[in-house]
Amino acid sequence: MHRLSFFPTPYPDECFYSIFCRYYVRSGITSPKAATEIFFGCDRSLLASTVYFPRKLERLGYWVGPDSGITGKKLICEHTAYPYHSISHTKDVYQRMEDVIRDGIPEGGIASLVRRMISKSKYVSAGQYLRYCPKCVREDIKKYGEAYWHRLPQLPGVRFCPKHGCGIENSSASFEGMRVRIYPASYVLRNMDGDTEGQSLLYKEEYLSIAKETEWLLENGRQFGGHQPISGKYREFMREQNYTDFHGTAINREALRNDFIKRYGEAFIAELLPYDGDPLYWLRYLQESIGVNLRPIHHILLMGFFAGSVENFLNIEIKTELPYGNGPWPCANKLCSHYRKDGVRKVEICKKWDEVWAWFECPHCGMRYRRSDPEQSFEEYLKKPCISDRGFLFEQRLKEYLSNPELSLNTVADLLGVGVSTVGQYAKRSGIDVKKRRKASYYSRDVDNDEDKTAYYRRRVQEELQKTPVMSCKDIKERIPGAYEWLIRKEPEWLHARLIHEFDKPKWNEWGEAALVELKAAYAEIQSSGDKRKRMNISWLARVAGINRDDIYGRLRYLPEMQKFFDEVCETQEEWIRRRYTEIAYEKKKAGGREFTYDDVKRKVQIRRGSYERNQELIRALIIEINSTIFTNDN
Repeated sequence: MHRLSFFPTPYPDECFYSIFCRYYVRSGITSPKAATEIFFGCDRSLLASTVYFPRKLERLGYWVGPDSGITGKKLICEHTAYPYHSISHTKDVYQRMEDVIRDGIPEGGIASLVRRMISKSKYVSAGQYLRYCPKCVREDIKKYGEAYWHRLPQLPGVRFCPKHGCGIENSSASFEGMRVRIYPASYVLRNMDGDTEGQSLLYKEEYLSIAKETEWLLENGRQFGGHQPISGKYREFMREQNYTDFHGTAINREALRNDFIKRYGEAFIAELLPYDGDPLYWLRYLQESIGVNLRPIHHILLMGFFAGSVENFLNIEIKTELPYGNGPWPCANKLCSHYRKDGVRKVEICKKWDEVWAWFECPHCGMRYRRSDPEQSFEEYLKKPCISDRGFLFEQRLKEYLSNPELSLNTVADLLGVGVSTVGQYAKRSGIDVKKRRKASYYSRDVDNDEDKTAYYRRRVQEELQKTPVMSCKDIKERIPGAYEWLIRKEPEWLHARLIHEFDKPKWNEWGEAALVELKAAYAEIQSSGDKRKRMNISWLARVAGINRDDIYGRLRYLPEMQKFFDEVCETQEEWIRRRYTEIAYEKKKAGGREFTYDDVKRKVQIRRGSYERNQELIRALIIEINSTIFTNDN
């Protein structure tokens, strides 16, 4: 169903009411109610092209009768391109617009909301002129007696009519001119050219697909609920197809780009998205700022790429496989009735260096255990499990067994399926003094003399170094429990001579080199298409590069080349404040300003209160400096 295209961009000088009056006078109809029925009637919208949203829409109840059936919701949802653009709205803008649709147009109007939709969603037209399908125009004239403007041809990527398959044509009406003029379709299209059957484009089928998806969004786009549900589903698709890890960190960005080009073709992408730089720069924003940086045409391409069509993308449900499966998981507690069975339903997963760690907790016994190798079978893991907490069932049984004086600690340990040392640790945690239960307590066992123990640990360290020549203290702690703690007190020089720092290992140098390449590419991308007003810092570069910022901060002091790169391209807050204030001052002077004040800055620079308080003296001095240099009287 086609209707007039109202897009949210600047208002025309003429209001909605003046257009209605013009039609009312021109029609010669004496009844306002009859004029209203014709004006909004049938399967059409306004006969003259205003710009985007009608002005003074809150006065609709004054202009038309309550029995007309015309409401603000009907105009917004059926006579504007809001459903199409809503998929790229940020959460706050989308919610406010939905409140307007649900509760009605407020008395104060929605002018400020429309301006926010313009600035945040980057509305664009299909070209310089209002566009039309010749066959649709003929059908309008035959059905209604005159033509009207349709929404669909005015949207980006629509070059063929999905209904008739013919090419979309430019009219003589300037798209930009709608800011100050009204172009009735019945007047502009009265002498349109003849048939366009011979018109053809190289990518007709591709453009027809774009047009059909756009048409579907015009009717159903609100079902997505704004950009947030869409972005979440993108992350699920990327995890499923191994473009990112389970945390959403990019691990195969080039594969995503290459597969996207393979799906649509590089030449078609360049024609559809005629950007000066890389037409696929926005693929970097799939992990951040989707609601700000992606337009509906980008979403149409992505939904087709991931799900085949926009409608399929809306309806499809994805269950991403976690590194250890989707559960439930088996319990590792021998005392629990769910031992080796699927009783564990809670899991926490995080990335530790090159490993994926996961903690599992059983609600039936309270045991919490950790795994670090997704490829290891659970049976193999049980041979040497890593228990974080043995849970309430273990402590309950422990107290029961220790309350029986006839059971030795060794017997208690056998019954619980743990070592004697574990019994002692948990008994101490529960406030039970095991020394009173037997003379030969766990805590009074003999300890080897210092010399023998030192020799033992040195031998074990040498054996491990023969297997792995490059080792850190972390490796020693994992492979020889107690060795590092003992030798660091007894033989520190001997131990330090044989170990290196964890981040001095070759794998971290390789990580640093690969990360630096990504960071430099991210910097080039920001320079070409990023917001120059923002402060260049490590966090921004890391987000665009798809790298965990904390990984960079934790290893930066061991990566001098990366530190040198950050020193060259990143701005301190003082440098950024000086640069932005100077830019704003020159802009004001160019516009004829005579003085630079803090009020100028508040409208142009977003700075947190804490940052302002820390730099208050700098800002005051900088305003004085700018006024004494840039705004000097040079006339």
